[in-house]
Amino acid sequence: MTTATSRPLRVLHRSYGGDNAKPRPEYYSKLLALAALLRAADALDVAPELVFINDGHMPDERLRVMERFGEIVPVRRGGSDANSYREMLADENARTGEPDDLLWLAEDDYLYVPDALRQLVAGAAALPGADYFTLYGSRAIDVERSGRHAIIRPEPAAEGTGQYVEVGDVAWYRAASTTSTFGITRRALSDDVRLLRHFALTGGAWDSATCKAIQGFAPFSGQRLRRDFLPFGEVPPARWPKSIVRGALRVASIPVSMRRPQRRRALLGSDPELILHMEAPDDPPRRLSARTQKIDWAAVAAETAEWANDHGIPVVIPSGRPRG
Repeated sequence: MTTATSRPLRVLHRSYGGDNAKPRPEYYSKLLALAALLRAADALDVAPELVFINDGHMPDERLRVMERFGEIVPVRRGGSDANSYREMLADENARTGEPDDLLWLAEDDYLYVPDALRQLVAGAAALPGADYFTLYGSRAIDVERSGRHAIIRPEPAAEGTGQYVEVGDVAWYRAASTTSTFGITRRALSDDVRLLRHFALTGGAWDSATCKAIQGFAPFSGQRLRRDFLPFGEVPPARWPKSIVRGALRVASIPVSMRRPQRRRALLGSDPELILHMEAPDDPPRRLSARTQKIDWAAVAAETAEWANDHGIPVVIPSGRPRG
């Protein structure tokens, strides 16, 4: 693989010691997710910098793996996804580095195809004007029709109108949104850190609102803000103050998202999706591109578990199905 720089990818893996009650695929475990990230890192031509940002007590089996492969940084003021995310951004922004350095901000419940990070680095090298990348998501922006509000194309990902760039086996298109697992250049982090940290306080789907804001789109609808400030009848009285405070934070975010054209970012998404958020299937199901539909994620999970055991990472595979 040819890259525009010999500097390694810097991976910030943000992990919570516990878990939640979300429905998950039967092969899900955080140890499997960790192994999948390490497998993708192992496929890079230049070894990446791996930093494990840990919130709360980490199970010994995961902690031992992290100690083998990278640096461990405990979260100082954690307890929530937003808190650890905001701390990570502030700490990373305080580091020195080159503007074109590429960072991968990773949550702890994703499954990676083996070449996911290699494709990310190749895409960033081939598209030097881009600052944000996602490997997950299928909603695409209609670039020609969008103004202050993003217009979503009916076709998933890169399908449909030809608004994409092919780099190797991946078509990069203008993505509407993603989660808080994404790629970012150090230049964009430096310029946007205030916006990124503020939007993490706005509640609800703050990751989606962040994606709109960095691209210069309105992050919240007027109807959404009215519901925040007038929650009467929708939520119990005890939750009215929280709703109003959330509305105030969202209103305060609007000037931050009013970006001049030269400061609007492009969020580029990969087609196919190269990572899977290991949650139960969406209801209703997301529309996936033909490229993404070809991926057998259960097989990826099984192959990842096999790779993990070959590398001394104890991902258990009962009855041929991987579980950690």
